[in-house]
Amino acid sequence: MKFHRVLLFTSIQMDITPVGDDLHVLMTAGDQPYLACTTLCKPVFSEEEEDTVCDVVSRVITDEEDPSPFFCSYVADRLCRKTGKNVLVTGGICVPDQDERMTDKLYENIDEMIMDWVNFLTD
Repeated sequence: MKFHRVLLFTSIQMDITPVGDDLHVLMTAGDQPYLACTTLCKPVFSEEEEDTVCDVVSRVITDEEDPSPFFCSYVADRLCRKTGKNVLVTGGICVPDQDERMTDKLYENIDEMIMDWVNFLTD
């Protein structure tokens, strides 16, 4: 399923594909999409409440000079915690002259796309 948002300064897209019980996400933004990172998150369930995710374990492969890994890790962590599934996120966000306001808007829209997916799963 594709989620796409157009912002004043860029567009952002997340393609979420179920792979068995797991999720794969390709996330891109900007005029020159590229792959800057891969993050795998696995849920750790509570011993008291079987279906409750109490933590996640993450592995990240990245180009250390690029800020995009923060977005990949963020999406993988959020989706893993909200769905209880293993989540693999691959992607890159290329927004020239990105400032704090733009970063905040990207996170805000990413959160909305994650909730759209979670709501799709529960409907």
